[in-house]
Amino acid sequence: MRKIIEAKALPDKKLFIKYSNGMEGKISLEKLTTRERYDELKNIDVFENLVIDEKSGDVIVNGDIELCKNAMYGILDLKKQMAGLGLSMDD
Repeated sequence: MRKIIEAKALPDKKLFIKYSNGMEGKISLEKLTTRERYDELKNIDVFENLVIDEKSGDVIVNGDIELCKNAMYGILDLKKQMAGLGLSMDD
């Protein structure tokens, strides 16, 4: 089973994720910050306060915002497939 082995906040509301099977990449959370529930991600200090939850394996930001490991993997996989076709997916 693939697990997140590294997660770190990057500038411009991006997140770097690396999985145990070698999948890795950057995911933009900019659009997510437009939703009221995720509004606090606009604060860089909050955004940088992230951990990988030991039980679920998801990324937890500021103790209460859960970012699903499976959804993020799907995004990275789609980006990889599109790059293989010579297409790009805007972050």
